[in-house]
Amino acid sequence: MSLYSRAETQAQSIKVLNTTEKASVAKYESDGTLVAHDGNTNATAGAEGNATIQSRVVFIDDVEATLAENKERGLTAPGWWQYTSYTDASGETRHKCQHLAAFKDAPANVADTDDTVAADAAASITINTQPADVAGAADPFTGTFDVSGAAVTFSSGTGLYQWQRQTPSGTRWTNVSDAGVFSGATTAILTLTAAAKADWNGYKFRVKITSTTGAEEVISDAATLTFA
Repeated sequence: MSLYSRAETQAQSIKVLNTTEKASVAKYESDGTLVAHDGNTNATAGAEGNATIQSRVVFIDDVEATLAENKERGLTAPGWWQYTSYTDASGETRHKCQHLAAFKDAPANVADTDDTVAADAAASITINTQPADVAGAADPFTGTFDVSGAAVTFSSGTGLYQWQRQTPSGTRWTNVSDAGVFSGATTAILTLTAAAKADWNGYKFRVKITSTTGAEEVISDAATLTFA
């Protein structure tokens, strides 16, 4: 038996550690004795996609294990999980989960800092107003795609955003970052500054939205930028 290439004795020690309160186990996330990395790391995606891989250790209690928001991510039972997410080549969010240690009666997960991954209670997101097409834009274009204000409502928490773009003839979505003509890539308003017609005519934009309370991700309709 091994866990992330750890010896059997170390894997067994996780079962002992996880009979204690969550806080007493947290120190093992940073020094590597619980998992092979620090429990909250980022690495650049290769063949898996075009975005950053985010990986961390999260704790799921009995109530959290029943929530659809967590089941959608693959967090389906109480205990410690190694949770990894990334954006694949088609722009979709993918989830990978490994159950590190299980609890028969998991202590309540209170005052934790992993709510963006593991929801404590049911949370939902509704897009009331979709991003609008921009038609007949001047060349170059300076303007926004916007889902701020009442365009999106959250049953709890606040929004976490990731804008994406797609070429006019493409089928794949790519995460937008704050570089070049773009700013606000992870906010409710994506701004384009001096976007030239020769480069951006016909491009589509959409936004993926989650929340600080772990709501299941929703994706907006696509809005298209066309020039006069």
